[in-house]
Amino acid sequence: MLLLAGCERRDDSPRPDEQKWVQGVRFTEVTETAGIARATQTYDAAIADFDDDSWPDLYVGNHAGGATLLRNQGDGTFRDVLPQSGITASGDQHGTGWADANGDGHLDLYVTLGAGRGLATKSNRLYRGDGRGRFVDVAADSGASDPSGRSRAMAWLDVDRDGDLDLAVINFASPNRLFLNRGDGTFEDASEAWGIASLSGTRITWGDYDGDGFPDLLLSGTPKGLRLLRNDRGSRFVDATRDAGLEPMHDPIQGMAFGDYDNDGDLDLAASFGADFNEGIVDDQHGTLRFAFFAHDDPAGFDFTAAADATGVDLDLYENGSPVAADRIRCGADGVSSWRFTCPATATVASEASDVPLFLVWRDAGERRDCDDCPARQLWHLRWQGRGDHHLSGIVRGGRDPAPVDLRTDVQRGAALWRNDGGVFVRDLDSQHGLPEASGVNGQAVQWADVDSDGWLDLYLVNSGLDGESSSSLLLLNDRGRRFVAVPAVSGATPDSGAGRAVGAHFFDYDRDGRLDLFLTNGWGAPPFDQGPYRLLRNVGATGHWLALTLRGRSSNRDGLGATVVVEACGERRTRYQNGGTSYFSQSITPLHFGLGPCEVIDSIEIRWPSGTKQNLHDIPADQHVQVEESP
Repeated sequence: MLLLAGCERRDDSPRPDEQKWVQGVRFTEVTETAGIARATQTYDAAIADFDDDSWPDLYVGNHAGGATLLRNQGDGTFRDVLPQSGITASGDQHGTGWADANGDGHLDLYVTLGAGRGLATKSNRLYRGDGRGRFVDVAADSGASDPSGRSRAMAWLDVDRDGDLDLAVINFASPNRLFLNRGDGTFEDASEAWGIASLSGTRITWGDYDGDGFPDLLLSGTPKGLRLLRNDRGSRFVDATRDAGLEPMHDPIQGMAFGDYDNDGDLDLAASFGADFNEGIVDDQHGTLRFAFFAHDDPAGFDFTAAADATGVDLDLYENGSPVAADRIRCGADGVSSWRFTCPATATVASEASDVPLFLVWRDAGERRDCDDCPARQLWHLRWQGRGDHHLSGIVRGGRDPAPVDLRTDVQRGAALWRNDGGVFVRDLDSQHGLPEASGVNGQAVQWADVDSDGWLDLYLVNSGLDGESSSSLLLLNDRGRRFVAVPAVSGATPDSGAGRAVGAHFFDYDRDGRLDLFLTNGWGAPPFDQGPYRLLRNVGATGHWLALTLRGRSSNRDGLGATVVVEACGERRTRYQNGGTSYFSQSITPLHFGLGPCEVIDSIEIRWPSGTKQNLHDIPADQHVQVEESP
């Protein structure tokens, strides 16, 4: 198989000295038995116990494919309860986020939507929950609908630490929004005053990187690339990218995650690089080509060959995600009647230039040979002619040996790690320490999770591969902050992405056995390559002891978002920051998970609440779910 602009799959087998360490990591797929098997256009998911029965549930927006609200039945299965929930299934859904926005004790849900490629208006959705599975959209009345924003990512956080959760909405090619919670069910648009409106963007994560107690924002996909916005003590955001060691950073960063991977008490940063949408062609070596690219200033596409005796080639062509209109296609000098057509071998005269955007398909007269003894072949050409906002994709049956013409195939790929050194990020570790080579992963989401509960955060890198070709992601085990070791495919943690491209990874303990399980979404990509499966992977490996900690704020917001928790056991400290579990476009509300290795008792737990309150607990037995309410 020939991959153009694709990802090389490295040998991920561990060395002999690593075999014993990684062999205990095991995941088994339970998607079918859990009752959630689907293949659709899925971007991201958000996890929370929306009905307050102690079992974590799933909301999956499915972009335009119809959302699902999967209630955890507590017996290993889920049931879609969206039809009776009051939540609208349809719409150009991107990011979603759970939080108790009004402090009534029940989780609410925010859903971001696009705005018709910037040509329409819409309303993002704020669903107020009643704790029993029913929701009412109050976005319009609350002032948080953002009608003109091409909304992508979102985050709930208390930017001014007044105890009410505020809302950041990250908009592609349109102003970002920061909605300050007035505490009465309504929001004030403070985007300009807080300094985030002009950046626009596509992704967000957040955390207290400088340890001053105020949540800071990290945005990617802005006109200035990666931007770190320091919270100026609850009054505004200040661009601290350069001072924090992250500039210049114009690379295509897709995934970002804060986490203390070296257990020194401050938040480090992992990021993945990759292409949101690819330009390239996949040749399956059996006569089928799958391609995707963007319109360029000049005609662009690819050449390919067909057998000398072929009577033509069959094509399916798409523009901006839908079958292309027949009047935008020329087969030779002739028009066609459908987006799915056969271009005959007689199409040896190219269509004349036109001001109308067109797909052009034709072949050279005669035959070609690459060598004296090589078989004769027909040489074909496929081009898109016309500037503008056009995303092109399709399938060619009967084609071989593609050669790109003026496609952009040099997008940076890979992953990077920055160690936090007193509020300044220093690039740390590299491919010699277990991170993938630049060609090893087309990075989308990135997540920290202690999958083996040894007390050290492991790293999951979502590899979105190439349109038309299945891919596998990477799970890297943390060797006490010194290096990472890739877990082999036999672990079950990195299944293929099916017919779609991998997009999201979400760690949560769905069966409450103390081990972090994994939910994967795989519906990213250009149609028709965007129908990926859900995958629910149950962690069945050997793990250490653990603690799952749920926070309940009183003076602070009820979900404890923005709290820092330090757990000490067996002489070692582990620090976690509660941002709910940001991922790609979305935000969850999940318990903080601490791996404890061999420790059966936790010596101390220190909680630094967003309100400024500090709370300490001592001598807590391991292997349990603990809920802590903020002290008065």
